[in-house]
Amino acid sequence: MLSVVGELDFEGTPMFYAHIDGAWSSDQEGPRVVIDLHEVRFCDSAGLGALIYAFNQVTSAKGRLLLAAVPLHLRRRMRISGLERHLQSRETVEEAVKELGEP
Repeated sequence: MLSVVGELDFEGTPMFYAHIDGAWSSDQEGPRVVIDLHEVRFCDSAGLGALIYAFNQVTSAKGRLLLAAVPLHLRRRMRISGLERHLQSRETVEEAVKELGEP
């Protein structure tokens, strides 16, 4: 599970990319990744792009990604951009972890 705290923006996304790239071993088939977003205060287009990157990395490895505890401001951006159709989310971290099993 990855937890994002603060701002998911142009300045913060390089660290996010590094964590996504190291979230599972390259020989692991079908990674299950939960991203906890409850402490995200701000997200711009770079942050949305980072979430898309995470989705693409996980699904290309035949895995599954769930966002958890997405704040209202971010859910709104995801809805407006159309990303909510592609990025699955759950209300709580517990729900996401239970659905995927222990990531």
